[in-house]
Amino acid sequence: MPHWLEIVLVVLHVLAAIVWVGGTIALTFIAVPAIRRLTGEPRQLAMRTLGRRWRPIGWSALLVLVGTGIPLATHVLPDADTSAKVVFGVKVGAFVTLLGTAYLHDFVLGPRLSEEIREGRPERSRRPLVLVGWASFTLTVALPILGVVLAEIA
Repeated sequence: MPHWLEIVLVVLHVLAAIVWVGGTIALTFIAVPAIRRLTGEPRQLAMRTLGRRWRPIGWSALLVLVGTGIPLATHVLPDADTSAKVVFGVKVGAFVTLLGTAYLHDFVLGPRLSEEIREGRPERSRRPLVLVGWASFTLTVALPILGVVLAEIA
C-alpha cells in the first residue's frame, strides 16, 4: 500500500471515530438528559427526532470505520507480533459487539419502547434499552483506547 494511501485511511478512520465517539458522548451526557426533562408527546417527539437525525450520521461513521479498518489491518497485521494480533482480535470482538448493541438499541429496543409509550402499555423495554445503551457507550470508549494500544505495539 502506498504511504499516502495509508495516511488517508488513518485520517478517515480517526475522523469517523471522532464522529462516533463524540456523538455518543454528546447524546449520552447532553441531549438525552435534556430531553428527559420533557414529558409526554414532546419528550417522545424529541427522542424520535434525535434518533432519526443521529442514526444516518452514526451508522455512516461505523461503515467508514469498517471500510478503512479492514485495509489498514491487512496492511499492518501480517508483520505485527502476536501481542498486536491479540489486541486487534479484542478490538474486532469489541467492535462486532458494539454493532450488535447499537443495532439492538436503535432498531429493536428504542422503537419497542416508543411503541409501548404510544400505546400506554407498561414500559418493559426501558431498562433493557438503558442497559444496552450503557454497554454501547462502554464499548465506544474502549475501542479508541484499544486503537491507541494497537498503534503503539504494531
